[in-house]
Amino acid sequence: MSKNGKLAYCATANSKTEHGYKVILFDLETGKELFCVTPRTQGLETYIFDEERKLLIADVKGVGKFRYDSTGDFVDGNNLGKANLESSDYSRIIRAAEKILGEQDISNKRASEALEAVMRARSLGADSNPAWKPNALKVQGFAHEILGQAHQAIEVYEEAITLNPKIGVKRRLDALKKRVG
Repeated sequence: MSKNGKLAYCATANSKTEHGYKVILFDLETGKELFCVTPRTQGLETYIFDEERKLLIADVKGVGKFRYDSTGDFVDGNNLGKANLESSDYSRIIRAAEKILGEQDISNKRASEALEAVMRARSLGADSNPAWKPNALKVQGFAHEILGQAHQAIEVYEEAITLNPKIGVKRRLDALKKRVG
């Protein structure tokens, strides 16, 4: 509940129901629900209020603060993506880079930024984690592919498959090998 007693939020646990993993903001003066949204910040936040503007602010430890307006629109989406890439949490970096690399009509500049971020994530500890190293390699391969670096993509895809045969890049790898001869 907000300090002035006018706003309250509820964050639900993750489940397969329609109400699972939601954040709901209530206006206690009117007794109305202002919004109900699926959080965009990956579930690792605490919430604070901007009581005057009826904003709910997700405070993500080690990343930053990101606002939802009074209708539930995520105001700081671009800032979150940038903060995730610059994070010190390798899992957050890898997920952010994969999201960027999945964008339509991605520029070489954006692909290079994602590649640099994944390389940094690997040095921050992803390579030491047997669950995350194959994912990092897969995303690194995506970046190399987008940048036209087929040989580098093949190399990291092969390593990813060696570590996790179900990582999901076998067809891409086969297609790349066929293309480069």
